[in-house]
Amino acid sequence: MFSIEENLFDFAFCPMPAFAYLSELAAPEDWGENDRVLKNYLTFTFKRAVYLYNKAAEAGEGCSALIFQHDCCLMDTGLFTERFEPIYVLLEPNERPDARQQWFLKGFYKASDPRLIEFSVLPDRVHFSENPADFVFDYRLEVRTNIDHILGDAENLSRIPEQLKGEGKAFLLRHAFEGAVMEASRRAAANYTIAVPQYYNGRIQLLLPLCLTGDTPELALTIQREDGYYSARTCLTLDMAYNNARLICRPEAPWIKDAACPDVCDD
Repeated sequence: MFSIEENLFDFAFCPMPAFAYLSELAAPEDWGENDRVLKNYLTFTFKRAVYLYNKAAEAGEGCSALIFQHDCCLMDTGLFTERFEPIYVLLEPNERPDARQQWFLKGFYKASDPRLIEFSVLPDRVHFSENPADFVFDYRLEVRTNIDHILGDAENLSRIPEQLKGEGKAFLLRHAFEGAVMEASRRAAANYTIAVPQYYNGRIQLLLPLCLTGDTPELALTIQREDGYYSARTCLTLDMAYNNARLICRPEAPWIKDAACPDVCDD
């Protein structure tokens, strides 16, 4: 085994038409302008696969996130066709003598494609936590929110609805925010699927919908499990929350599923 480059576009030359083909091969989904969300997703998935591969290599163990066989590299994209058949990305050595990347993205193939018959084993889908419970909201744990920190941050404040901004509205904003966090916690306790997972800085976080001025969610609160409680980290726009969540899997919670025009954001 050997340590490999974690950035997909540094590891391999990736023809842009290949992503358009993948968006057609995979189950229908809005991938944004020029398949931007799809490219972000695949880049993130590859980075995680390489992390698992390099970690196993350092420990002298095998890793099934990336399969190197027949001078090729194969990875499970984590995506499925309309009939729920897994889709894989195949990379081959880049034969151009002046190539910057050592590999070339050959294409995307469903599991039954004859091109994959030569692989005796197909790679496993990458995972982001050893404990599946990390992806589920635990209603027994308190959500502790550092409101002074969140509302004292300029970026967070820029995402707050306009009617709660301005001079003389600090108390109104704090009251609305505290109430929204409490309601979000109760909604997640009543229906655990309300909490949507995202992966950030090596940890699984959960996203909760915040309704600050009405019944419709306007922001997403990120919470992270600590020793015996959840710590509220920051708040994101719904667009940011959707794209962050989509890096793991397609979110199905209605409050985030319909978020439009997602943009990449780290919290």
